[in-house]
Amino acid sequence: MSAASGLGIGAADIRAADIATPASPGGFFADLFAGPTVPALVARAGAWLAALWGDPIRVGSKVIVARHAHVSELLARDLEFRIAPVNGARIEAVNGPFVLGMDRGATLAHERRALYQGLAHVDLGPMRRSVAEEAAARIAQAAGNEIDVVGGYARPIAAHTARALFGVAGPDEQTFMDVARAVFAHIFLNLSGDKAIEARALRAAVLMRDWLSAEIARRRATGDFGADMMGKLLAGRMLDDDGVRRTLGGMLVGSIDTTATAVAKIVVMIGKDAALARKIAADVDDEIRLAGWCREALRRWPHNPILIRRAVTSTRLADVDIREGDDVIAWTQAAMLDAEAFPDPQQMRPDRPVAAYLHFGGGLHPCAGRAVNAFQIPLLVGALVRRGIKSIGPVQWAGPFPDHLTMRFER
Repeated sequence: MSAASGLGIGAADIRAADIATPASPGGFFADLFAGPTVPALVARAGAWLAALWGDPIRVGSKVIVARHAHVSELLARDLEFRIAPVNGARIEAVNGPFVLGMDRGATLAHERRALYQGLAHVDLGPMRRSVAEEAAARIAQAAGNEIDVVGGYARPIAAHTARALFGVAGPDEQTFMDVARAVFAHIFLNLSGDKAIEARALRAAVLMRDWLSAEIARRRATGDFGADMMGKLLAGRMLDDDGVRRTLGGMLVGSIDTTATAVAKIVVMIGKDAALARKIAADVDDEIRLAGWCREALRRWPHNPILIRRAVTSTRLADVDIREGDDVIAWTQAAMLDAEAFPDPQQMRPDRPVAAYLHFGGGLHPCAGRAVNAFQIPLLVGALVRRGIKSIGPVQWAGPFPDHLTMRFER
């Protein structure tokens, strides 16, 4: 049983304020480090230093890995460098076991196979059309020749996609989004163990568990499983009902804000780079090149600039001794500036090999929803570019998440 289910509170006892991630206070230094410029400069320096030094760099009990080949090797050596010691306990406490908190073994193999089989049998075509139609409608309805790229556009559209894919929705759109964000913030991003973030996640998890359990029970009772991922998992019979709930909950929490954050950061990079804006506008109706430009813009300001694994044995990575218990940090933002994997890394090119990018993880634990974001992110960005981006305001943050971003249209 997860800690969330043992809180002793019911859904009726949880208020909206108990789960909403509060707005960040901002300020000069907070805004400076929350924007793209400082992380990009630091990553550029890190890539240069990594190329000069040649090996990962030890800082106390942490080892920073910034060369692309070494990051790829780190993620591939999942028996020595594991993910469960990093986030497994937080995931289990909130949602119960999920593949992104499991290391290699029979349980991971079985549940991951069920996840991908269920996802493979879902027709994503209607979702793709729905994203395109809703993006166009929201842009057409935007008041005052401007739109909130996050709160009024990417985040609610991503929430609608999640609802259609996973087969679950909260009592209202805002609660649904806030629950996903609260759980995501704790299980994947709360590396410092902040108790307020943990408390929000545990309360949110009570709601998410109730929504999923009730819908699974309803479908069992009616025998109408549906054509979404919940339906495919129930019909596939590889997982029991709790396994279905855990799998869908684990995917849901990362789906909404990953999309919204990626779209926001890409749009900010377009707004800051007139040459990039012209190039992406010229290619906006070329699906392949548009996706390539989005990957390149996100390479400058990734939605997830690091990945962490923990060494469970003494070993070596490149020519560096790794001790048991070391945290090994894959600095993916710097690795995507490695000239060996990205020739002329400061140049933006939409035709780079897709496999070189590290936006959605790698090795044993890539993002399970990457097939959806492969079309959803370019569709959302492309619709804005097609309308014409005149100016981009500052990002307003809620914790680590972009919460609002005002964009003015050209016309």
